[in-house]
Amino acid sequence: MEALKFVPFSSSIHPGFWTELAKIKLEVAGLKEEPVDIIGTFTNSDPVGGALQPRLSVEWNAFEKEIETNWNNFAVKGTVTVKNTIEAFKQQDKAAFIKLEAEKIWSKIADGSWLDSPEELNKFSILMFADLKKFMFYYWFAFPALNIPSSVVVTSCQEGGDVLSSDQLQSLTRALRGGDNSVYSLVLLEEKSVKIAPLSQLGTVDLTSTLVCVSDPSSMAKHPGWTVRNLTAALCHQFPGLVSGLRVLCLRASVKDGQVLAGHSLVITLGGQEPQLASMPGVVGWEKNDKGQLGPRLANMRSSMDPVKLAEGSVDLNLKLMKWRLVPQLDLEKVMKAKCLLLGSGTLGCGVARGLLGWGVRHISLVDNGKVSFSNPVRQSLFMFKDCLNGGKAKAVAAAEHLREIFPGVTAQGHELSIPMPGHPLSPATEAGVKAAYDKLEELISEHQVIFLLMDSRESRWLPTLMAAKYPDKLVINAALGFDTFLVMRHGVRLESAQGGQASKGLIPGGELGCYFCNDIVAPGDSTTDRTLDQQCTVTRPGASGTAAALAVELAISCLAHPLGPAAPAVVSGKGSEGMEGMEGTESVLGTVPHTIRGSLHNFKQFTPTGPAFSQCTACSPKVLDLFKKEEFELIRKVGENPKYLEDITGLTDLMSDTDLMAGVIDLADDDTFSVSSD
Repeated sequence: MEALKFVPFSSSIHPGFWTELAKIKLEVAGLKEEPVDIIGTFTNSDPVGGALQPRLSVEWNAFEKEIETNWNNFAVKGTVTVKNTIEAFKQQDKAAFIKLEAEKIWSKIADGSWLDSPEELNKFSILMFADLKKFMFYYWFAFPALNIPSSVVVTSCQEGGDVLSSDQLQSLTRALRGGDNSVYSLVLLEEKSVKIAPLSQLGTVDLTSTLVCVSDPSSMAKHPGWTVRNLTAALCHQFPGLVSGLRVLCLRASVKDGQVLAGHSLVITLGGQEPQLASMPGVVGWEKNDKGQLGPRLANMRSSMDPVKLAEGSVDLNLKLMKWRLVPQLDLEKVMKAKCLLLGSGTLGCGVARGLLGWGVRHISLVDNGKVSFSNPVRQSLFMFKDCLNGGKAKAVAAAEHLREIFPGVTAQGHELSIPMPGHPLSPATEAGVKAAYDKLEELISEHQVIFLLMDSRESRWLPTLMAAKYPDKLVINAALGFDTFLVMRHGVRLESAQGGQASKGLIPGGELGCYFCNDIVAPGDSTTDRTLDQQCTVTRPGASGTAAALAVELAISCLAHPLGPAAPAVVSGKGSEGMEGMEGTESVLGTVPHTIRGSLHNFKQFTPTGPAFSQCTACSPKVLDLFKKEEFELIRKVGENPKYLEDITGLTDLMSDTDLMAGVIDLADDDTFSVSSD
């Protein structure tokens, strides 16, 4: 007789598990440290000889509620507890941790429910700290195992082929292949075959012709694996009188020449004095580390994980941390999936593109007709000196290329395109090219959700404003620069049935907010001809563009986060939202969503006026929109030759002929002087 000894599990973790764990920690668990259910697996088909340690594997699908197993692969339920700090991980009382897990197992043994659910005898837990910045994971596996009374010994240890006949072995393997894949069962021996019965029948069967069958992960010649240990403890508690003489089949299966073999399984016979196990015994089960000592292990996944996936995880890290404490209601998925079109790839375009990357936006398209010049890289953050050589790369193409270099996970495309503009007449030589540009611009605007107008002339903003106004779901963000001033605004959407009557309450609905051209009584025209050098270049204080670009991005994201999206209302200038009735819907989870942001670096002031839509606007008024839907490109041809055509159809010509009214308009403009030119 010899003492009953067991071979402990060792852990094996698939790299995909770490990716799923990081995702769950960031998106679901957050700061919570409660255990998360997982599933591991083990096999009983390791090669004979004991060279391999029994392994409990945790795969990429460990967090699923159920995982697929087969005749020689068995599921084990477990939990993972992720601490928020390395200090909390170190200070965790390890003895109390594994004792708590063992008490859950013992409760099943004490109330006898383990017989109906014997898989509850096998559990595992992982205590962990996840450093998601460095993709380093400190972890320690616990396989809670109850101590067996020392009176329990092994009286004999035989191979299955010495106990079962060849017919019985063949019957057993057939039953295994077609069974329910249980770790624990009873094998009832008949003359030339066997029958499989549930373990719950243990107290009613003839033990002289019955084997308690346990799927055994061990391959050692004389010692079973960890799955036998807690079963033995359960038998000692509930059936102490049956333990001595009980035969346990430690089932091991292998495949050779297409046949399943089980003759190398162990059959151990238990003996000794009747065990006494009335209360929960001591517990062991912490895994040893790579040095053979009791202690945690470290998985450094930084070098082995896909660099692009690492970049995506790192980019999203700061955003997902926002949801932990600050804005748990923020819909990051909506922000990340927003398709953004940047019309203009210069100072503002580069700044906006970088800001969108910071918010995790995955789809950015850029449009520009210029080349990178030697003056650009110091002011336009996506360009380098090499982009200026050989005549300069196309700005939009170069900007998209550098966005992909910064973050390979972004879908960035550049389009070299000249936007058709009022006051720029078509000719037979240019008409085909202008029509192609028109069609491409219309295609881009229809495909994107957020459109940023970041061009360097007023008239280049007109056609995108008009095209976007056809769609009630498009969010248009405009940004423009003066020498030391900036303007950032969102266009109102043109809903089929706009809400009305709320402006008097201090609120203008999103469907009644103005666009960039609603404050003008002059149609856009050619502003690029006959310009001096200082008029051809953007002469602005360097800080103005960065400030405006950042505000443009933040305004867009705040608007996306609002329940009404682009149709979010705005508080009338001078009216605070605090203490006002009916103001509850003005804010998104990120705060207020203003209509316009004007700022000055001269006095470092900023204010947020709100302007209603102008019924005679040359870009978004119903008359212009209806005419555009009817004439389409033909309207572009007309305003290209005569920009005053817009003033005629909107009634601005008659308006400007009213000298009394115009004097009031001019006086109003003088009272609210704010010089803003385009970038």
